[in-house]
Amino acid sequence: MTDTVLGTPDLEWHNDGHTVTLRLNKSELEVLEVSCPSDNGGPCASDGRNSASSDGLGCIVQYFIRRFGMECNIGVCPPEEVMAICWTIVGDKREPEAAQLWFVPVNDEVFYAWMTQSSDPDQSS
Repeated sequence: MTDTVLGTPDLEWHNDGHTVTLRLNKSELEVLEVSCPSDNGGPCASDGRNSASSDGLGCIVQYFIRRFGMECNIGVCPPEEVMAICWTIVGDKREPEAAQLWFVPVNDEVFYAWMTQSSDPDQSS
């Protein structure tokens, strides 16, 4: 999937095919897996080379969601088994302790409306 980058001068949102697999366990949503579509040094590669490299953190999206779970989510949508997400990072992805990653489900209604409006070149700001 091609990376779609939308944003403001402060934040770039990446819609590049990352997904989160969830399970509902009583009243808790559990993250089972975070799938990264990039193995070629895409924007999610924390070491700037390859998102699956063994000498770095690898995919920064996987790192943050595995470590912090749904705390990184700033969107709202009905729970799904597999949820496509857009993501952004504030700070240097090579220094994750000093950075913050946020994700939003692609089907969050408010975010989706903004995303489609922002990606439409015929729309004026």
